[in-house]
Parts: sequence; structure tokens; C-alpha cells
Amino acid sequence: MIGSAPETLQQRSGWLVLTISAVIMGITLIATLFWHEGDPSLARPEFDLPTVVIEGYESPQRCRECHETEYAEWSHTTHASATFSSDFQVLLQQTAQPGECFACHTTGYNTTSGQFILAGVTCEVCHGPYRPTHPDESMGIATTASLCGGCHTETLAAWQKSHHGQANITCIDCHEVHTQHTRAAVTTNALCLNCHVSHLQDFIHVEHELDSVHCVDCHLPKQMEFDSTKAVEGQALIDHTFTAVPATCDHCHAGSRE
Repeated sequence: MIGSAPETLQQRSGWLVLTISAVIMGITLIATLFWHEGDPSLARPEFDLPTVVIEGYESPQRCRECHETEYAEWSHTTHASATFSSDFQVLLQQTAQPGECFACHTTGYNTTSGQFILAGVTCEVCHGPYRPTHPDESMGIATTASLCGGCHTETLAAWQKSHHGQANITCIDCHEVHTQHTRAAVTTNALCLNCHVSHLQDFIHVEHELDSVHCVDCHLPKQMEFDSTKAVEGQALIDHTFTAVPATCDHCHAGSRE
């Protein structure tokens, strides 16, 4: 096993958290040095963890045997490096409740023992522990927003307020599952126009379209006070209520309302 949190959340100690962090950071350094040397674009550990069953879990390497493409897509995401990112390590050392961090940044975290099975948000976080009946029995997942929202709580709360949430347009309708990217580049209107074709017919949207203003410029503005801490906590850079607010208009129409 890669590491463990304190035995209970009530019996924590600062030195143990620091020790765990030091071990994880050491593993990260070693993996980075020896994994695909000379290729900075791949400077991320592949998490070559043991492939033996541990309490029902197996490492991503087992999944890779058949799902090479999905593994390659996942291995370069923030899910894969969730335990190893420098921002996470800093916050882990500062928190008095490491269990709350491990619950979303590891695989197979046990709230009773305070232990986790695998580092990173691996295949089995979403698909569940490996089943001996697979591949004859599918390990498909529920495609509801609550699956992602278990950790991306603030983003889920914003989405629930939106028209998307009310229409049950879920995360995977817009986001690729393994890459975490959107299904079409948000720098164009292609993704939104899969559903919102009629909106281009009204005056406001026609005028903005003529000026090459894209949907995201008004409906997905970046949060100005966003920082890496919020990213580690699973909060999205953009507001998932998709509401166009007056302050957004000011980016182009400064002073027009005075």
C-alpha cells in the first residue's frame, strides 16, 4: 500500500502527516526522474502499483492490459496526479483533518481505519473495485452528476442551480470521462450548439455572434479570485450556473451602463 492516514480522525498528529507527505513526495520525485526520461511533456508518474488484489482493488495497470487508450488519457490528468500534486501536498501538511483530503484524492479510502488502497483518483474510484467476473460482466458506471459531485461539491451545487441541472444535463454530456476535457473546444460554440441552436436566432445572440463573441465569453467567465487552493478542493475555474451577469458585459462594454 502507498500510504495511510492516521488510524482515526480523532487521533491525528502533525508529525505523522508530515511523514506521509514526505514519503509520497519522495515517490513522486523518483518516479518523475525515471519515467520517460528526456520528455518533459510526460513528466508525471505512471503509478506502476502492484497488480495483486488488495481488499478487492487492483491498480490501473490491470485495467491497462485491455484499456490502453483509456489508461493513456487518464494518466495525464489531475485525477491521476491527485495525491502527488505540489498544491495538494502543501495543503495536506496544513490541514488538521487529512482524512477529508484522502477521501477524494486517493482510491479506496476507509474512514474507519484512516487508510487508503491506492494513490490518485484511479479507475476504481468511479468503476468500483475490480470484479473477478469482468470482462464478462461490465464495470460500467452510473452517469449521474452525483458521481462527480461527491468530490466536486461546489461545482455540483452551482450546476444544480443552472438550467443544465434542472434539465438533468450531466457532467459527461459536456466532459470526456477519461481526459477530463470538454467534448468540443470551448473556444468555439460547437459544444453549446449541440443543444442551443435556437438561441442564435434572437437579437442578442445574433449581434454577439457577428462580433465573434462566443458562448463561453458570457456564460462561462473565469472566476477572477480563483486560485490553486480551490482547484485542489475540486472547484471548477468557471461558474457552472452558466449565468451571464452584468459584470461580464463590462469586459467589453465598460462604461456603457453609466
